[in-house]
Amino acid sequence: MTPKKRFILDENVLIFAQTGTNEQGEPDATCSNLVNDIITICHTIVIDVALYGKYLQQLNQRRHQPTRIGTPMLPVLVSATRVDGKYDGFARPSAPPFDGEETIPQGSQDDVPVSVRLAILTGATLVTADGPLREHLATSHLVELRGLQVVTPQEALSLL
Repeated sequence: MTPKKRFILDENVLIFAQTGTNEQGEPDATCSNLVNDIITICHTIVIDVALYGKYLQQLNQRRHQPTRIGTPMLPVLVSATRVDGKYDGFARPSAPPFDGEETIPQGSQDDVPVSVRLAILTGATLVTADGPLREHLATSHLVELRGLQVVTPQEALSLL
């Protein structure tokens, strides 16, 4: 049996899952498959109040509404909260700042207070389709210094 894995899904992963697209706006079910597989295979989604708030804000925007190949994410997330072990930290307060946070370039600073802090606090794998964020985290050396694991949705699927 594969050990249970813990994932933090950056909000762009849920947006792409809901819209059925990828970073280029092309039809793509990768993110939708990832979210469904994480839940179906019994891995855990790590979340806190701030990240849940970002999910709600983004998924309720008109431009992020489900398409014919996308999956409405809010019902998926809500139903998963009712299953023991699917979520970790749903009521956890926002993750605190960490040493070295300032080394992440300005272009990715909007992700730091939520998904990056939570990944460092919990040690869960951060899944993001944000190429510049992944590059900024690598060049800031947080991956090596903090043991941060950052993967694409495609890479996350291969971890399941």
